[in-house]
Amino acid sequence: MDMLHKFWAAWKRFGQFMGDFIGRLVLTIFYFTIFLPFGAGMRLFSDKLDTKRQIQPGWQSRKTSDLTIEDSRRQA
Repeated sequence: MDMLHKFWAAWKRFGQFMGDFIGRLVLTIFYFTIFLPFGAGMRLFSDKLDTKRQIQPGWQSRKTSDLTIEDSRRQA
């Protein structure tokens, strides 16, 4: 029975080692094949602050119908 416990403990250590190794390998491959190119593309081709597009700067004109004080008091 003692030999079975030693085998089981060694098997768990081996499994932990292989799990850590495979996990690191898979995540490294994922990073360099999917995540890194996507991030580089987003950094090169995106404009998060919308600085490249030139729209009319300044205020937009407001159309109003309350030209008198009576119109302003009647808020509907």
